[in-house]
Amino acid sequence: MRILLCGVTTIALSGALSGCSWMGLGNSQKNSTYSYASNTDACCKGGQRLSRWNFEGGIGADRVVSGDVITGSKAHTGFLNPTTALVDVKTKDAYALGYRAELGGSYALNPNRKLTLTGNYAQADGNEVSWGTQDTETLRGTVSDYKSYGAEAGVRQYTSPVRVPLLKSVRPYLEGKVGIAYQDAISLNNINEVGVSFNPNTPTSLALYESGWVPTGAGMIGLETPVFSRFTMGIETGIRYAGTPKSDNSDKAAGTFNSRYVGANNGGERWSVPLTIRGRYRF
Repeated sequence: MRILLCGVTTIALSGALSGCSWMGLGNSQKNSTYSYASNTDACCKGGQRLSRWNFEGGIGADRVVSGDVITGSKAHTGFLNPTTALVDVKTKDAYALGYRAELGGSYALNPNRKLTLTGNYAQADGNEVSWGTQDTETLRGTVSDYKSYGAEAGVRQYTSPVRVPLLKSVRPYLEGKVGIAYQDAISLNNINEVGVSFNPNTPTSLALYESGWVPTGAGMIGLETPVFSRFTMGIETGIRYAGTPKSDNSDKAAGTFNSRYVGANNGGERWSVPLTIRGRYRF
């Protein structure tokens, strides 16, 4: 999280890159940072007026790459009748490929830098996982679906346009974001023991994490290209972070069978790599 915050600060304090044209590839080409209504106030080139406000949206895949949803190595293991041994389960193994959608806007500080503010929603289906053993039986269960919504503010810094085949130009950018998200509670459901015997005390479900707010952040890199006079499309990727939710031990009271699972829910942070298709309309 500290790295993401430092990235945002670096972008915010860096000097604006030179240049006025979005396209930068000839006087006859229109760009997506300026409107073309004649205006003698604060114009940059040829009477073009800086389009300050933009409406933005995006949707794409979100693949988890790091974090632990079950921390079996931290659990209170070594119990008898039956002997229980739990293992760590990676978040990337606990969830299928998810998706993330964003909607919001941006404000241009200058031709090369924008402040952004977006709302978001993310979801991923939970997988069935092996999370330990009881005596000789394998413990399995299905992690509940991941769902979250939140908001993020960021700073986006553009570089000079670049010519590419099939397109007039693309414009690379870097962006740092910080924010907050509300995550739904996470549980382990449909618990079963794979083997000959089954202990009747084994729960059919187990609470892992409470619902609540967690900090978020992201470092993104992307490309934009103009489609119409006021509309651009782009693609971006990077690394996203969602903080650690509060462990839920409501069903793991001391002295009960479930107390052996205390400590198995001391993870929950989430690192993912998104691939997002974005659109931006300038006013």
